[in-house]
Amino acid sequence: MKIAASLTALLLSLSTFTACATTEGDELSETGDEATSAGKLSFFTATDGQWHFNLKSGNGSILLTSEAYTARTGAITGALSVLDNGVDPAQYVIKPAANGGFGVSLKAANGQTIAFAEVYSTKSNATRAVTSCVKAVTSLLDKREATAGARAEVLVGSTGKFRFNIFAKNGKIVLSSEQYTTEAAAFNGAFAVQTEGQNAAAYTLSETTSGFHFTVKAQNGEIVGTSEVYTTKSAAQSAMTSLQSLLKTLVVL
Repeated sequence: MKIAASLTALLLSLSTFTACATTEGDELSETGDEATSAGKLSFFTATDGQWHFNLKSGNGSILLTSEAYTARTGAITGALSVLDNGVDPAQYVIKPAANGGFGVSLKAANGQTIAFAEVYSTKSNATRAVTSCVKAVTSLLDKREATAGARAEVLVGSTGKFRFNIFAKNGKIVLSSEQYTTEAAAFNGAFAVQTEGQNAAAYTLSETTSGFHFTVKAQNGEIVGTSEVYTTKSAAQSAMTSLQSLLKTLVVL
């Protein structure tokens, strides 16, 4: 995703802030390495079983929180919309909150609200929060584009279907998925691999006429990932063990 030159100039001209609202004047600041770390997305379920996501700054402060979704795929769809729209300050809305202060929300191109920030005591702090959100999304996208080692990557084929690959630290593909109808569904499959693939029981090693390969199954028994073909059984087993360790630290989205 390309950032307009004017937006880049704006980001460079403004001081760096986090958007963590406080009861003591909304102190917004980042220091040291925290200010240079990339933003991040996190997904979680609430006590009612509904899915949500947060956009966080480089130091881990929550900048935006989503509405509730009944399934993780829905939350992923919302998060992908944040990546599409969150780089543009014009997509953020600042308006007075019902109980005082100023609220911040991020809207998609169709006008639908994607996520909300906390309420800030002053409009200037809310404006600074928007800058922090733009910076978090921009830095997250830059980091994803620059990552060449261990990663999950979703691709779209000529038929318009999506699939994901899991790459090892050396940049080689170790696991690939089936095809999905949406990008969010493909990322959801990658998350399933990350969760189930840490469990040795999820793996099945098979021999074919061309060599050995393994699959990873989700809790429902469906195959969510298939490995490359290895010439020896020991090589396939070694790849399985390495993948289990890799998935513990992998950032899917």
